Amino acid sequence: HRSRRVSLEWPRPSPTPMVTRFMHDESVRSLEDFRNSTVASRSRRGLFRSVMLTGIETIGFGTIAFYLPQSNVAHAYTIDRINPDEKDIYAEAQNMLGPLKVLWIGSGSLKSKSGGTGPGKAQSGVYKNLFKAGNEVIAVDLLQATSSDYRDAKRYAQEQGYVLRYQQGDATKLDFADETFDVVVCSSFLNQAFDPVVAVNEIQRVLKTGGRFGFFEHKTDIDTIVVGKVFGEASIIKLVAYPEMQNILAGVVKKV
Repeated sequence: HRSRRVSLEWPRPSPTPMVTRFMHDESVRSLEDFRNSTVASRSRRGLFRSVMLTGIETIGFGTIAFYLPQSNVAHAYTIDRINPDEKDIYAEAQNMLGPLKVLWIGSGSLKSKSGGTGPGKAQSGVYKNLFKAGNEVIAVDLLQATSSDYRDAKRYAQEQGYVLRYQQGDATKLDFADETFDVVVCSSFLNQAFDPVVAVNEIQRVLKTGGRFGFFEHKTDIDTIVVGKVFGEASIIKLVAYPEMQNILAGVVKKV
C-alpha cells in the first residue's frame, strides 16, 4: 500500500468517512474555510500533514496523520495551537512523583552569559530554573565545561534545591544503561548535524518505562521523528506549536 499527501485542491469524495481535528481556538468548518484560513496557510508547513487511504480522507488543521503499512490504518494526533514555553515543557516532563533522575541532553558548557544570572542573562538552562527541586540532573554535551563554569552551575543548582552533575558525551551513543532515567529533556538540540532518529532512539532506550521525554525544538517537523518513528502515537502527553509566534515545536511524550 502507498500513501499520498492530500492536496488542498483535492476534491472531497462523497460520502467519505473523515478524521478531522482542529486547533482548539480555530473553527474551520469546511475544506473551503481551511483553504481560505490565513492561519492554516501560514502553519501548513509545520502543522498540516495528511495521508489519503482508500475510502478515507484525513484533513486537519493542527492534526498530524500518518500511515502505517503494517496496519493499513491512518493515525492522527493533534498539535495544540499554543505558544511553546520551554519552562512549561520541562515542568510537564518532570510532573511525576520524585525525586527523579533527569537526563539533560545538549546542556552546553553550563556558562552563564556575561557572568550574570539575572533576567536576560541566562545562557545555560541551569540559570533558567528549568529543573524541579529534589531531582538529580545529569547534563550531557559534547562540549567540555570549564571547572569554574561547572562549579558555579552546581552551586546555583544546589541553591535551587536539585543536584547537578555533568558528563561529556555523545547523544547518539549515550553511555548509560537501558531504563536509567525517569526523565529526558533537550532544547534546540535535535536540529543539529547528526541523525535525530538515532538520538531519539537512544533517548527512548535510556528512559524507564513510563518515563517522559520533553523537547523544545527549532525543528517544526520533529514530531514526525519523536512520535512517528520512535515513541508512537500512544506516547503523547502534549504537543504544542504556534508558528505565527515562533518557529518551534515542543512536546512531552512518555515511554509506553
